[in-house]
Amino acid sequence: MVRNWDVSGDLPPVDLRPLISADRAELLSFLRSIDESGWAALTANAGWNVHDVALHLLGGDLGRLGASPSEAAREGRLAVDDLAVLIERSNDEWVSAARRIAPNVTVELLAFIGPKVDDALAALDLDAPGTSVAWSGDGPTPYWLDIAREYTERWVHHAQMRLAVGAVPPIERRFLHPVLDTFMRSLPRAYEAVEADIGTRVDVLVEGKAGGRWTLRCEADRWHLVTADERVGAASVRVPQDVAWKLLSRTITVSEAFPEIALEGDERLGRPATQAVAIMTTQA
Repeated sequence: MVRNWDVSGDLPPVDLRPLISADRAELLSFLRSIDESGWAALTANAGWNVHDVALHLLGGDLGRLGASPSEAAREGRLAVDDLAVLIERSNDEWVSAARRIAPNVTVELLAFIGPKVDDALAALDLDAPGTSVAWSGDGPTPYWLDIAREYTERWVHHAQMRLAVGAVPPIERRFLHPVLDTFMRSLPRAYEAVEADIGTRVDVLVEGKAGGRWTLRCEADRWHLVTADERVGAASVRVPQDVAWKLLSRTITVSEAFPEIALEGDERLGRPATQAVAIMTTQA
């Protein structure tokens, strides 16, 4: 069984709190620039337009200012599929109820609450237990990974809103590389049922200015993320950065992404990387 507290220790921790603030500033500038048709544009989130996704982010901010994670949330007691169903239901209920908030008011509420969220995050001990990041494993999660997950969700929804109106997502390396690096923490879970000799390595290479190389190594207890080097693994997976973030966030499906993915070496060992998912979703 993959434990997400252990997975969080495979690679050095990151502090993405400054990026949450920076991405918010970019998002608010974008939202203030679009017209009524832009707010109504449908996004990759089924049934949600740009306004709905903005309301979802507003709900997330309000949640961050609410009570601290429950013991069950910290410990990740629910099965991943059950938790995904509950999260999606809660999200839909909030967005449905909040649609009466006008787009211009939504923007101003995001701008007002955002700095308060930043203050709340700044007060956290990054090494203390936060909300369980269930897609990385079972059990408690340190706050730094919880916050990193929070950043990835915000960035993905920001990108989806821009794509909905034909705008370019914020793919500069400073914004996108941390998303990819956080998403790669989902790989050990994707490999938990994959058998291989101890020491077997699999490389995942994301191609593009914001990309990088991540390596999995099979050990006696589980597959570990390890520092990448020049050694050739038993399998490698090459994927363009624009496909990588969409696949790991299920903005596109595995079947839609697969033609853009190159598997080299042992296909049996490479294919599980294409099944990894780094959000809570019921979508396959």
